[in-house]
Amino acid sequence: MHRQKTPVVLGNARFTVYSDGCVRLEYSHGGKFSEGPSLLVGRKLARPAQAEVGQKGKTLTIRTPKFELTYTDDGQVFSPANLKIHHRNHVGHPMVWTPGKRDGGNLGSVTRSLDQWKWCGGPAHHPVEGLLSTDGGHFIQDDPRVYWNPKHDWPECRGHAVAFDGYFFAYGNDFKGALKDFVTVFGKIPMVPRWTFGFWYSRWYAYTDKEVIELVKRYRKEGIPIDVMIIDTDWRGGWGGYDWNPKYFPKPRQTLAALHKLGVQVSLNDHPGYDNYDALPAEDSHIPAIAKRLGALPHQGQWACDWSRKEAVQAWKDVLLGPLFAQGMDFWWVDGWVKPPFAGTDSQLWANRAYYELAEERTGKRGIILARWGGVGSHRYPVQFSGDTPSEWSMLQHQVEFTACGGTLGAVYWSHDIGGFFGREIDEELFIRWSQFGAMSPVFRTHSDHGLREPWAFSRRARRVFRKQARIRHALAPYFYTLAREAHDTGLPLIRPLYLEYNDNDGGALWRKHQYLIGRDLLVIPAEGPVDKNSGTYRKRAYFPNGVWREIETGETVKGMLDGVVEIPLERIPTYVRQGAILPSQPPSDALGTATPREIHFDYYPDREVPSAYTLYEDDGSSRKCENGECAWTTVRGAGRGNRIEMSVAAPRGKYAGMPASRQYVLRAALPDGARVKFAEIRTGKGAWKKARCRVARECLAGTVRTAVRFAEVRVTVRNEPVTARFTLDNTVNG
Repeated sequence: MHRQKTPVVLGNARFTVYSDGCVRLEYSHGGKFSEGPSLLVGRKLARPAQAEVGQKGKTLTIRTPKFELTYTDDGQVFSPANLKIHHRNHVGHPMVWTPGKRDGGNLGSVTRSLDQWKWCGGPAHHPVEGLLSTDGGHFIQDDPRVYWNPKHDWPECRGHAVAFDGYFFAYGNDFKGALKDFVTVFGKIPMVPRWTFGFWYSRWYAYTDKEVIELVKRYRKEGIPIDVMIIDTDWRGGWGGYDWNPKYFPKPRQTLAALHKLGVQVSLNDHPGYDNYDALPAEDSHIPAIAKRLGALPHQGQWACDWSRKEAVQAWKDVLLGPLFAQGMDFWWVDGWVKPPFAGTDSQLWANRAYYELAEERTGKRGIILARWGGVGSHRYPVQFSGDTPSEWSMLQHQVEFTACGGTLGAVYWSHDIGGFFGREIDEELFIRWSQFGAMSPVFRTHSDHGLREPWAFSRRARRVFRKQARIRHALAPYFYTLAREAHDTGLPLIRPLYLEYNDNDGGALWRKHQYLIGRDLLVIPAEGPVDKNSGTYRKRAYFPNGVWREIETGETVKGMLDGVVEIPLERIPTYVRQGAILPSQPPSDALGTATPREIHFDYYPDREVPSAYTLYEDDGSSRKCENGECAWTTVRGAGRGNRIEMSVAAPRGKYAGMPASRQYVLRAALPDGARVKFAEIRTGKGAWKKARCRVARECLAGTVRTAVRFAEVRVTVRNEPVTARFTLDNTVNG
């Protein structure tokens, strides 16, 4: 055995190691291999890595710390007879993978969309296996028929027969390492605009321009932040064509400008792929330009894009969709698919790629779409839309599990129709519970084809609960945005099943799919059914993983590795913060937008045993310059020792356009029960300690939550220099 760079070729087989836990397996009749990436991989192949390689006769061995591959060249396509990969499962037991072997320990993922509930009555319609498994390894099959030719910047069929192409991931219990390997091979999860984490409004209804603007103003009046307005298909004359409907939008450019002035991004719905509407109708005003571009049009003057022709797709971009961006539209809701250009091409993945890259090209900013999931590779084109769902408790229940597992194939930005799309008129309780879950999910978007989803359509209580949860969501934007960067860098989802953080020392975390973590610091336990009429609460069995957890509103403290029953009143969604966490938040405003807030709050929950650290990520919120290092990281530390709690904020590392020259930090530390603050001190830069004005209040998350927990708070304004706050108490910190 000797260490060498891969790929390694033996006969008609080629093996490429990308990391200690990932190897590509190719078999091509005739021994010819294409160097271009597949459509699943994207535009760029990962860089090969080294491995220990040895050969004895016709048997090849490749070894890394996580697997050992043996292949015997018998002149046949990969099979259990000639290819074996030895690895270990999540508890360290030896495992052997061979081609065709079933993944018996798969921890689950998603279905392609939840539309199928309409026809099959449940989520079992072709569920897709996730990357993570208690078997400690997983194989993902690529399609060997089509690859991306970088010279032509277009997909092509391979000119030789490829019989096998796929990737084996070996990880044992290193689930995070597996996700890192996944994005190394299949492409990074892009950064999304900062406003993605605001509230999105959509409804299938023929709104006029004035009604859309007044709707945004009503949300503002109600004190509910709103960032995105989606105009469904009635922006045009029907499901086909790209002319604005003058009945509803006589002056679209002015309407879009007015919405932008209100701080709202605008999305339009499109329905590609539907047989009756896929062709551009002959009366569409864009037909002459298409004919001039491509020549005579068949089908009685209609035109349907031929997705296998690059010039046709370019005409579709330039003539039909591009001008709408120029008018002020921000992104597309791709409520459909396209006809696949080649055998082996996923129609949804191909559509998502086209619309997403168009958004990047025309806006000059980060791309974003709203579209159904198109299988492996779809994570490169966020946001994922889970489909037209029924307005039922069972769907809410399934979406909780669906979202918790959905990020294990890179799809970390799931958007659900909050309240359900079709079916019965929902009652107030279901609306409240679905909204609570939506506000604590990756993308918060209401939708319907049959009923109102505005909170003022229900009772004052519904309005109050919705407003509170929307404002909590808004306050947590710095936390969500930092998680977005973590997803970009590591492949870790924002919403995490418990086993992503607690799989090595906490067996109880493996199978809990109806609760989840946001990052590593927030544990969310959504209600999934009606309250009990006698108790007035929904009772749910939940699991608390290793550590100490504190409910943000009630202050209830739970020691982990515990099964328990949580009583959930209608007014809240139980959200527990990990002891030792430092949570960033921002104060209320009408919309998140893209700008960095000048005022930032840090809530610290001291752990007397272990010092804490958290690093906040920020950038300009919209451009792709962050990929070139234009961003900033700010590290916050906390420690509770004896009768003192200390918090420090380092000077930001890095710069970006629009970075605030000065910041107001609100440093807030949770106090032990019964503790009193004797005095507080502040030190900025290298200066001396000074007495500081200290406020003690029962509020957190930038004042959006009234809590039973008492916090000591100081405020300080600095010009991007370090600052430290120190609270001295009259008794010992209990944590």
